[in-house]
Amino acid sequence: MTPPIKFFRAIIRCSKKMIKAGRGKTIDAVREVLDPPDVDMHALLQMRARANRSLDQVLGITSTFASEDERTHEEDIGRVERLLSVVNLETTGWRRLVKVADRSVFHFLPTSSCEFATFIRCVTFHTWVVGVLNPDDPHNRELQHVDLTVEQITNAIFEFSEHGQTNVSPTQIHNILGQWVTGREDDPDYRAINLVFPLYDKLWRLVAATVICAQRYPVSRNPLLDFCENPTRRQFAISMGGSGDPSAADVVNEVLRLYPPIEQISRPYGLPRWQAMLKCHVQTADIKAVQEYDEGGSRMPEPREFMPERWQNEIKPAMFAFGEGKLRCPAHGWVPAAAALIAAKVMDGIDGVRLRMERPSGGGDTRYNWEGWTVRRVR
Repeated sequence: MTPPIKFFRAIIRCSKKMIKAGRGKTIDAVREVLDPPDVDMHALLQMRARANRSLDQVLGITSTFASEDERTHEEDIGRVERLLSVVNLETTGWRRLVKVADRSVFHFLPTSSCEFATFIRCVTFHTWVVGVLNPDDPHNRELQHVDLTVEQITNAIFEFSEHGQTNVSPTQIHNILGQWVTGREDDPDYRAINLVFPLYDKLWRLVAATVICAQRYPVSRNPLLDFCENPTRRQFAISMGGSGDPSAADVVNEVLRLYPPIEQISRPYGLPRWQAMLKCHVQTADIKAVQEYDEGGSRMPEPREFMPERWQNEIKPAMFAFGEGKLRCPAHGWVPAAAALIAAKVMDGIDGVRLRMERPSGGGDTRYNWEGWTVRRVR
Protein backbone atom coordinates (compact mmCIF):
# COMPACT_ATOMS: atom_id res chain seq x y z
CA MET A 1 0.00 0.00 0.00
CA THR A 2 1.04 3.57 -0.55
CA PRO A 3 2.19 5.18 2.72
CA PRO A 4 -0.23 7.90 3.92
CA ILE A 5 2.24 10.77 3.38
CA LYS A 6 2.92 9.74 -0.22
CA PHE A 7 -0.80 9.33 -0.78
CA PHE A 8 -1.60 12.88 0.39
CA ARG A 9 1.30 14.30 -1.63
CA ALA A 10 -0.16 12.64 -4.71
CA ILE A 11 -3.55 14.20 -3.93
CA ILE A 12 -1.93 17.66 -3.63
CA ARG A 13 -0.09 17.24 -6.95
CA CYS A 14 -3.32 16.16 -8.61
CA SER A 15 -5.18 19.14 -7.12
CA LYS A 16 -2.57 21.58 -8.39
CA LYS A 17 -2.87 20.13 -11.88
CA MET A 18 -6.67 20.43 -11.68
CA ILE A 19 -6.48 24.06 -10.57
CA LYS A 20 -4.01 24.87 -13.32
CA ALA A 21 -6.21 23.16 -15.86
CA GLY A 22 -9.15 25.25 -14.66
CA ARG A 23 -7.48 28.60 -15.38
CA GLY A 24 -7.94 29.96 -18.90
CA LYS A 25 -5.17 32.25 -20.14
CA THR A 26 -5.54 31.89 -23.90
CA ILE A 27 -8.20 33.66 -25.94
CA ASP A 28 -9.98 30.43 -26.83
CA ALA A 29 -9.86 29.18 -23.23
CA VAL A 30 -11.24 32.45 -21.85
CA ARG A 31 -14.05 32.45 -24.41
CA GLU A 32 -14.91 28.88 -23.48
CA VAL A 33 -15.22 29.86 -19.80
CA LEU A 34 -17.22 33.06 -20.38
CA ASP A 35 -19.34 31.89 -23.30
CA PRO A 36 -19.16 28.10 -23.39
CA PRO A 37 -20.60 26.46 -26.49
CA ASP A 38 -23.80 24.45 -26.21
CA VAL A 39 -24.71 26.01 -22.83
CA ASP A 40 -28.10 27.71 -22.65
CA MET A 41 -28.86 31.03 -20.93
CA HIS A 42 -30.38 29.47 -17.82
CA ALA A 43 -27.25 27.39 -17.22
CA LEU A 44 -25.02 30.45 -17.70
CA LEU A 45 -27.09 32.44 -15.22
CA GLN A 46 -26.98 29.56 -12.79
CA MET A 47 -23.18 29.44 -12.98
CA ARG A 48 -22.86 33.19 -12.37
CA ALA A 49 -25.39 33.17 -9.54
CA ARG A 50 -23.44 30.42 -7.77
CA ALA A 51 -20.22 32.41 -8.03
CA ASN A 52 -21.97 35.56 -6.74
CA ARG A 53 -23.92 33.97 -3.92
CA SER A 54 -22.51 36.41 -1.36
CA LEU A 55 -24.09 39.38 -3.20
CA ASP A 56 -27.49 38.33 -1.89
CA GLN A 57 -26.30 36.96 1.44
CA VAL A 58 -24.30 40.03 2.51
CA LEU A 59 -25.67 43.02 0.56
CA GLY A 60 -29.15 41.78 -0.27
CA ILE A 61 -28.63 42.14 -4.01
CA THR A 62 -31.38 40.47 -6.02
CA SER A 63 -30.41 41.51 -9.54
CA THR A 64 -29.37 39.22 -12.37
CA PHE A 65 -25.85 38.97 -10.94
CA ALA A 66 -27.23 36.87 -8.09
CA SER A 67 -30.24 35.34 -9.82
CA GLU A 68 -30.74 32.30 -12.03
CA ASP A 69 -34.02 33.63 -13.41
CA GLU A 70 -34.03 34.50 -17.12
CA ARG A 71 -36.86 36.99 -16.77
CA THR A 72 -34.96 38.84 -14.04
CA HIS A 73 -31.96 38.96 -16.37
CA GLU A 74 -33.96 40.39 -19.27
CA GLU A 75 -35.61 43.01 -17.04
CA ASP A 76 -32.29 44.09 -15.49
CA ILE A 77 -30.56 44.39 -18.85
CA GLY A 78 -33.49 46.49 -20.03
CA ARG A 79 -33.19 48.77 -16.98
CA VAL A 80 -29.49 49.40 -17.56
CA GLU A 81 -29.97 50.02 -21.28
CA ARG A 82 -32.78 52.52 -20.62
CA LEU A 83 -30.75 54.35 -17.98
CA LEU A 84 -27.68 54.65 -20.18
CA SER A 85 -29.61 55.62 -23.29
CA VAL A 86 -30.64 58.81 -21.48
CA VAL A 87 -27.01 59.74 -20.68
CA ASN A 88 -25.38 58.54 -23.90
CA LEU A 89 -22.92 60.88 -25.60
CA GLU A 90 -24.48 63.77 -27.53
CA THR A 91 -27.73 63.61 -25.52
CA THR A 92 -29.15 66.23 -23.16
CA GLY A 93 -28.62 63.72 -20.36
CA TRP A 94 -24.90 63.47 -21.21
CA ARG A 95 -24.53 67.25 -21.08
CA ARG A 96 -26.22 67.19 -17.69
CA LEU A 97 -23.87 64.39 -16.59
CA VAL A 98 -20.87 66.54 -17.55
CA LYS A 99 -22.10 69.26 -15.16
CA VAL A 100 -22.80 66.74 -12.41
CA ALA A 101 -19.30 65.25 -12.71
CA ASP A 102 -17.78 68.73 -12.49
CA ARG A 103 -19.78 69.59 -9.39
CA SER A 104 -19.06 66.23 -7.79
CA VAL A 105 -15.30 66.76 -8.07
CA PHE A 106 -15.40 70.16 -6.41
CA HIS A 107 -17.86 68.98 -3.76
CA PHE A 108 -15.46 66.29 -2.52
CA LEU A 109 -12.12 68.10 -2.89
CA PRO A 110 -10.43 67.97 0.53
CA THR A 111 -9.90 70.97 2.77
CA SER A 112 -6.45 69.61 3.67
CA SER A 113 -5.75 66.07 2.44
CA CYS A 114 -7.45 62.72 1.86
CA GLU A 115 -6.83 59.28 0.42
CA PHE A 116 -7.03 59.40 -3.36
CA ALA A 117 -9.11 56.20 -3.56
CA THR A 118 -11.66 57.53 -1.05
CA PHE A 119 -11.97 60.75 -3.06
CA ILE A 120 -12.50 58.89 -6.35
CA ARG A 121 -15.07 56.56 -4.81
CA CYS A 122 -17.10 59.52 -3.54
CA VAL A 123 -16.88 61.48 -6.79
CA THR A 124 -17.83 58.48 -8.94
CA PHE A 125 -20.67 57.41 -6.66
CA HIS A 126 -22.11 60.94 -6.56
CA THR A 127 -21.83 61.26 -10.33
CA TRP A 128 -23.44 57.87 -10.90
CA VAL A 129 -26.37 58.40 -8.52
CA VAL A 130 -27.14 62.05 -9.26
CA GLY A 131 -26.19 62.05 -12.93
CA VAL A 132 -27.45 58.63 -14.04
CA LEU A 133 -29.88 57.15 -11.52
CA ASN A 134 -31.75 60.41 -10.84
CA PRO A 135 -32.15 61.75 -14.40
CA ASP A 136 -35.36 63.69 -13.68
CA ASP A 137 -33.94 65.91 -10.94
CA PRO A 138 -33.73 69.33 -12.67
CA HIS A 139 -31.60 70.82 -9.90
CA ASN A 140 -28.90 68.11 -9.82
CA ARG A 141 -29.14 68.19 -6.06
CA GLU A 142 -26.24 66.92 -4.00
CA LEU A 143 -26.79 63.79 -1.93
CA GLN A 144 -27.72 64.89 1.56
CA HIS A 145 -26.15 63.40 4.67
CA VAL A 146 -28.60 61.00 6.34
CA ASP A 147 -27.59 58.17 8.70
CA LEU A 148 -24.35 57.61 6.80
CA THR A 149 -22.26 59.82 4.52
CA VAL A 150 -21.34 59.10 0.91
CA GLU A 151 -17.85 58.22 2.14
CA GLN A 152 -19.19 55.69 4.64
CA ILE A 153 -21.46 54.03 2.08
CA THR A 154 -18.74 53.82 -0.56
CA ASN A 155 -16.27 52.47 2.00
CA ALA A 156 -18.80 49.77 2.96
CA ILE A 157 -19.23 48.72 -0.68
CA PHE A 158 -15.44 48.67 -1.10
CA GLU A 159 -15.01 46.49 2.00
CA PHE A 160 -17.54 44.02 0.65
CA SER A 161 -15.95 43.98 -2.79
CA GLU A 162 -12.50 43.32 -1.31
CA HIS A 163 -13.29 41.06 1.65
CA GLY A 164 -16.80 39.72 1.08
CA GLN A 165 -18.20 41.41 4.16
CA THR A 166 -18.89 44.83 5.67
CA ASN A 167 -19.72 46.22 9.11
CA VAL A 168 -22.62 48.25 7.71
CA SER A 169 -25.88 46.33 7.76
CA PRO A 170 -27.75 45.69 4.50
CA THR A 171 -30.79 47.38 6.06
CA GLN A 172 -28.84 50.61 6.55
CA ILE A 173 -27.47 50.49 3.03
CA HIS A 174 -30.91 49.82 1.51
CA ASN A 175 -32.60 52.58 3.51
CA ILE A 176 -30.02 55.21 2.60
CA LEU A 177 -29.82 54.27 -1.06
CA GLY A 178 -33.61 54.25 -1.16
CA GLN A 179 -33.58 57.89 -0.09
CA TRP A 180 -30.80 58.89 -2.48
CA VAL A 181 -31.92 57.01 -5.60
CA THR A 182 -35.17 58.80 -6.41
CA GLY A 183 -35.55 57.88 -10.09
CA ARG A 184 -37.50 54.64 -9.44
CA GLU A 185 -41.08 55.89 -9.71
CA ASP A 186 -41.96 53.21 -12.29
CA ASP A 187 -40.63 50.43 -10.06
CA PRO A 188 -40.44 51.66 -6.43
CA ASP A 189 -40.03 48.15 -4.98
CA TYR A 190 -36.86 47.47 -6.99
CA ARG A 191 -33.87 47.66 -4.63
CA ALA A 192 -31.61 50.65 -5.24
CA ILE A 193 -28.53 48.55 -4.38
CA ASN A 194 -29.17 46.59 -7.59
CA LEU A 195 -28.60 49.81 -9.57
CA VAL A 196 -25.42 50.69 -7.68
CA PHE A 197 -23.54 47.41 -7.43
CA PRO A 198 -21.62 46.14 -9.33
CA LEU A 199 -21.58 48.83 -12.06
CA TYR A 200 -20.51 51.71 -9.80
CA ASP A 201 -17.89 49.51 -8.10
CA LYS A 202 -16.23 48.75 -11.41
CA LEU A 203 -16.57 52.30 -12.73
CA TRP A 204 -14.72 53.98 -9.86
CA ARG A 205 -11.83 51.52 -10.14
CA LEU A 206 -11.45 52.35 -13.83
CA VAL A 207 -11.58 56.09 -13.06
CA ALA A 208 -8.92 55.75 -10.36
CA ALA A 209 -6.57 53.69 -12.56
CA THR A 210 -7.02 56.16 -15.43
CA VAL A 211 -6.09 59.18 -13.31
CA ILE A 212 -2.98 57.43 -11.97
CA CYS A 213 -1.88 56.43 -15.48
CA ALA A 214 -2.27 60.06 -16.54
CA GLN A 215 -0.02 61.05 -13.63
CA ARG A 216 2.62 58.49 -14.46
CA TYR A 217 2.53 58.64 -18.27
CA PRO A 218 2.35 62.19 -19.70
CA VAL A 219 1.22 60.87 -23.11
CA SER A 220 -2.18 60.25 -21.49
CA ARG A 221 -2.80 63.72 -20.06
CA ASN A 222 -3.58 65.83 -23.11
CA PRO A 223 -6.12 63.43 -24.68
CA LEU A 224 -8.08 63.36 -21.41
CA LEU A 225 -7.88 67.12 -20.82
CA ASP A 226 -8.95 67.75 -24.42
CA PHE A 227 -11.96 65.51 -23.77
CA CYS A 228 -12.64 67.47 -20.57
CA GLU A 229 -12.91 70.69 -22.58
CA ASN A 230 -14.92 69.12 -25.39
CA PRO A 231 -16.71 65.96 -24.11
CA THR A 232 -18.15 64.77 -27.43
CA ARG A 233 -18.11 61.39 -29.14
CA ARG A 234 -15.78 62.69 -31.85
CA GLN A 235 -13.32 64.16 -29.36
CA PHE A 236 -13.27 60.90 -27.41
CA ALA A 237 -12.22 58.97 -30.50
CA ILE A 238 -9.66 61.32 -32.08
CA SER A 239 -6.26 62.68 -31.12
CA MET A 240 -5.47 66.39 -31.18
CA GLY A 241 -1.75 65.64 -31.35
CA GLY A 242 0.37 64.43 -34.20
CA SER A 243 0.24 61.14 -36.02
CA GLY A 244 0.47 58.21 -33.62
CA ASP A 245 -0.65 60.15 -30.55
CA PRO A 246 -3.40 58.38 -28.62
CA SER A 247 -7.00 59.49 -28.22
CA ALA A 248 -8.90 59.49 -24.94
CA ALA A 249 -10.50 56.20 -26.06
CA ASP A 250 -7.05 54.69 -26.61
CA VAL A 251 -5.98 55.76 -23.12
CA VAL A 252 -9.01 54.24 -21.39
CA ASN A 253 -8.77 51.04 -23.44
CA GLU A 254 -5.15 50.63 -22.41
CA VAL A 255 -6.09 51.20 -18.76
CA LEU A 256 -8.79 48.53 -19.11
CA ARG A 257 -6.25 46.20 -20.69
CA LEU A 258 -3.60 46.60 -17.97
CA TYR A 259 -5.89 47.18 -14.99
CA PRO A 260 -9.21 45.44 -15.68
CA PRO A 261 -11.70 46.11 -12.83
CA ILE A 262 -12.20 42.34 -12.62
CA GLU A 263 -8.91 40.48 -13.12
CA GLN A 264 -10.42 37.00 -13.03
CA ILE A 265 -13.91 35.65 -13.63
CA SER A 266 -14.80 32.23 -12.24
CA ARG A 267 -17.65 29.97 -13.21
CA PRO A 268 -18.55 26.90 -11.12
CA TYR A 269 -19.56 24.31 -13.69
CA GLY A 270 -22.09 21.72 -12.63
CA LEU A 271 -20.15 18.82 -14.11
CA PRO A 272 -20.57 15.14 -13.27
CA ARG A 273 -18.03 14.00 -10.67
CA TRP A 274 -15.87 12.11 -13.16
CA GLN A 275 -15.66 15.15 -15.47
CA ALA A 276 -14.92 17.47 -12.57
CA MET A 277 -11.86 15.34 -11.75
CA LEU A 278 -10.57 15.89 -15.27
CA LYS A 279 -11.65 19.47 -15.91
CA CYS A 280 -11.76 21.15 -12.47
CA HIS A 281 -15.12 22.04 -10.95
CA VAL A 282 -14.41 25.79 -11.04
CA GLN A 283 -13.18 27.28 -14.31
CA THR A 284 -11.43 30.68 -14.19
CA ALA A 285 -10.92 33.15 -17.01
CA ASP A 286 -7.70 35.07 -16.33
CA ILE A 287 -8.68 38.43 -17.83
CA LYS A 288 -5.49 40.27 -16.91
CA ALA A 289 -3.25 37.56 -18.36
CA VAL A 290 -5.12 37.04 -21.63
CA GLN A 291 -5.08 40.77 -22.37
CA GLU A 292 -1.33 40.55 -22.91
CA TYR A 293 -2.23 39.04 -26.31
CA ASP A 294 -3.69 40.59 -29.43
CA GLU A 295 -6.93 39.55 -31.09
CA GLY A 296 -5.03 37.07 -33.26
CA GLY A 297 -3.64 35.25 -30.22
CA SER A 298 -0.04 36.54 -30.47
CA ARG A 299 1.66 37.94 -27.39
CA MET A 300 2.17 41.68 -27.86
CA PRO A 301 5.52 43.47 -27.57
CA GLU A 302 6.07 44.77 -24.02
CA PRO A 303 2.60 43.61 -22.92
CA ARG A 304 3.02 44.87 -19.34
CA GLU A 305 3.94 48.41 -20.37
CA PHE A 306 1.37 51.20 -20.64
CA MET A 307 1.28 52.00 -24.37
CA PRO A 308 -2.09 53.48 -25.47
CA GLU A 309 -0.82 53.95 -29.01
CA ARG A 310 -1.00 50.17 -29.50
CA TRP A 311 -4.78 50.63 -29.92
CA GLN A 312 -4.13 52.34 -33.25
CA ASN A 313 -2.64 49.16 -34.70
CA GLU A 314 -4.63 47.24 -37.26
CA ILE A 315 -4.72 44.19 -34.99
CA LYS A 316 -6.03 45.36 -31.61
CA PRO A 317 -5.24 43.90 -28.20
CA ALA A 318 -7.61 41.26 -26.87
CA MET A 319 -10.27 42.82 -24.63
CA PHE A 320 -12.33 40.83 -22.13
CA ALA A 321 -12.67 43.46 -19.38
CA PHE A 322 -16.46 43.51 -19.87
CA GLY A 323 -16.83 39.76 -20.21
CA GLU A 324 -17.83 37.95 -23.38
CA GLY A 325 -20.85 36.43 -25.02
CA LYS A 326 -24.40 36.40 -23.67
CA LEU A 327 -23.43 37.77 -20.24
CA ARG A 328 -21.24 40.59 -21.49
CA CYS A 329 -21.72 43.78 -19.44
CA PRO A 330 -24.53 45.82 -21.04
CA ALA A 331 -22.65 49.03 -20.17
CA HIS A 332 -19.54 48.13 -22.19
CA GLY A 333 -20.21 50.81 -24.81
CA TRP A 334 -20.85 53.59 -22.28
CA VAL A 335 -18.37 53.01 -19.46
CA PRO A 336 -15.11 54.01 -21.24
CA ALA A 337 -16.34 57.51 -22.15
CA ALA A 338 -17.95 57.98 -18.72
CA ALA A 339 -14.72 56.95 -16.98
CA ALA A 340 -12.72 59.29 -19.21
CA LEU A 341 -15.10 62.14 -18.37
CA ILE A 342 -14.88 61.68 -14.60
CA ALA A 343 -11.11 61.13 -14.71
CA ALA A 344 -10.65 64.26 -16.83
CA LYS A 345 -12.77 66.33 -14.42
CA VAL A 346 -10.66 65.04 -11.52
CA MET A 347 -7.46 66.01 -13.33
CA ASP A 348 -8.89 69.43 -14.05
CA GLY A 349 -9.86 69.90 -10.39
CA ILE A 350 -6.52 68.73 -8.99
CA ASP A 351 -4.61 71.37 -10.91
CA GLY A 352 -1.20 71.05 -9.25
CA VAL A 353 -1.44 74.61 -7.94
CA ARG A 354 -4.11 74.66 -5.24
CA LEU A 355 -4.28 70.88 -4.99
CA ARG A 356 -1.86 68.18 -5.99
CA MET A 357 -1.55 64.42 -5.98
CA GLU A 358 1.23 62.83 -3.97
CA ARG A 359 2.78 59.46 -4.68
CA PRO A 360 3.00 56.77 -1.99
CA SER A 361 6.16 56.95 0.09
CA GLY A 362 7.09 53.29 -0.31
CA GLY A 363 8.37 51.99 -3.64
CA GLY A 364 7.06 48.43 -3.37
CA ASP A 365 4.56 46.77 -5.67
CA THR A 366 0.89 47.10 -4.82
CA ARG A 367 -2.16 45.22 -6.02
CA TYR A 368 -3.75 48.39 -7.46
CA ASN A 369 -1.91 51.24 -9.15
CA TRP A 370 -3.83 53.80 -7.07
CA GLU A 371 -2.91 52.39 -3.65
CA GLY A 372 -1.15 54.85 -1.32
CA TRP A 373 -1.81 57.98 -3.39
CA THR A 374 -3.21 61.06 -1.63
CA VAL A 375 -4.78 64.36 -2.62
CA ARG A 376 -3.37 67.36 -0.73
CA ARG A 377 -4.38 71.00 -0.68
CA VAL A 378 -1.35 73.24 -1.11
CA ARG A 379 -2.95 76.61 -0.43
